[in-house]
Amino acid sequence: MSTVQRDFTQRVVAVALIVRLLAITVALFGMIGEQITGTMLASVLVLSATSFSFLMYPSVARFVVHHPLAVVADLLLTLLVLAALGVESPLVLATFSTALVMGILFERRIAVLGAAALVTGFLLVDRVQGQPTTGFMINLGIPALYVGLVAVGSVVRHAHEREVAIASDLVEANRAVAQADERARLAREMHDSLGKTLHGIALAAEALPVWVERDPPTAVRYAHGLADAARQAAAEARALLVRLRADQPDRPLAQVLADQCRSWAATTGVECTFVSHGAVDLSTDARYEALAIVAEALENVQRHADASHASVTLVGAEHGAVRVEVVDDGRGFVVLDGEVSPPNHFGLTGMRERAVQAGATLAVSSTLGQGTRVVLTLDPVKETSGVR
Repeated sequence: MSTVQRDFTQRVVAVALIVRLLAITVALFGMIGEQITGTMLASVLVLSATSFSFLMYPSVARFVVHHPLAVVADLLLTLLVLAALGVESPLVLATFSTALVMGILFERRIAVLGAAALVTGFLLVDRVQGQPTTGFMINLGIPALYVGLVAVGSVVRHAHEREVAIASDLVEANRAVAQADERARLAREMHDSLGKTLHGIALAAEALPVWVERDPPTAVRYAHGLADAARQAAAEARALLVRLRADQPDRPLAQVLADQCRSWAATTGVECTFVSHGAVDLSTDARYEALAIVAEALENVQRHADASHASVTLVGAEHGAVRVEVVDDGRGFVVLDGEVSPPNHFGLTGMRERAVQAGATLAVSSTLGQGTRVVLTLDPVKETSGVR
């Protein structure tokens, strides 16, 4: 039995024992005006004590859940109460919880044996009394209730087991999908960045021996170019690994963005505030691109903005749309027509390409001396319709 199942079982058994205490209370009210014998008082105290010990002491509850055979003692106690008070005593109401607990704690076959023992014991107590009763409730109604409550407990137990198994299978399926998406993204990233750089290095390396023979000064320039390209490839590989590790699909997007903001602030020394409004859910691909865009925007703040504060905001907008904003109070810049990157810079262009990949829109606004705002809006309709 897993921890989740044990916790669930413990809660349900606790409810059953609370019902027992309520049944004892109802029975005592029903006996107002009657003489309370010592046997009846002892039975009330024993049934109440077993219930309170389970409810008040977690160690007792854990022991019972881990060792269901302890319920056999409760079964014997129930039969003793029936033998002492008779099958017509109002305290019979307090014995119904025993049947429910057996159904919850025992496997189906053992629960059936427990139900049979409870019904047999009840009928046997009735027969050994001086004058056996012949009423419907005694001969059929109460035994049927015992059997029905055992069945209800068993159904609850197996329904929860199936729910836990389905939830576990769903988690495994989501993990497998996430792993497949990560492999696909890795292949795409390697092709788009690292693969092209390595291909260029290979072409230059093939030409280098020819230039060594024909024109040594040109060969030296080629060698320096190869070194620069190798450093660029190493940097791209590191950036790729960082981006792949940035997303954790099993965690909420808000948590991942909050961690990204804290990590950036710790690295750069620039204060970064994260704010989230509303529940947000994105596909794995869209999450990845959104996190990459936020990382690039924060990288631009670090390199160019000379800001004292940055903020990242995640908003669940109307109709399921999601908005991510990165704002800084830095020096700002003049946004070119088309919101393309300034000369010799590629950050905005890369962010816009990623937004298109995610089926999103990207808006960049900036004013000299007043900071920059990057707004990414993801439309679930576009995202699910295959816009990439």
